[in-house]
Amino acid sequence: MVTQNVDQLHHRAGSNPLELHGTVYTASCLDCGSTYSRQLIQEQVKALNPKWTAAIERMDYYNPRADESFGMRQKPTPDVKIDEKFWEEDFNVPACPKCDGMLKPDVVFFGDNIPKDRATKAMEAAKTCDAFLVCGSSLMTMSAYRLVRFAHEAGAAIAIVNIGMTRADDIVPLKIEARLGEILPKVLEIRSATIPAP
Repeated sequence: MVTQNVDQLHHRAGSNPLELHGTVYTASCLDCGSTYSRQLIQEQVKALNPKWTAAIERMDYYNPRADESFGMRQKPTPDVKIDEKFWEEDFNVPACPKCDGMLKPDVVFFGDNIPKDRATKAMEAAKTCDAFLVCGSSLMTMSAYRLVRFAHEAGAAIAIVNIGMTRADDIVPLKIEARLGEILPKVLEIRSATIPAP
């Protein structure tokens, strides 16, 4: 399994996917390459920024008007609106504990390259699979679309389950426009799915 998701929900479900675009649960130093857990980094952020920590802990996430005067307000979405006045104090970003270098979440941002070893593993999986099922992706990132092309060129049976257009619609013989939560349980019930060969 190869995933574009960075949230490790596949891990929670018991899978061990190749995370094509990395994960938000670790961060790495751009200088020495050391890797740290997100939990450790968040503890450092709290320790370095007591005013921010206090503001976040005092927020009432269930009351969108709560704590407006303290500089932060919960929006109806998971986002938080931060008053510009709150930025007057510096926000301290943690550095690498080993070399004091800059830390970056272990995700591939738009414009970044996928690490070579990860790209190679994903490419080999796509080139050697018998069947390739795309679940809930528009394949608009070249990194994901390229995998479908490799599988197609290798003769794998390919299907897409997605709502809306995908970049591979012209090369994939079977596309199901439906919600994954509706389709995948049905596939599991019959324990089989026939995907037309290219």
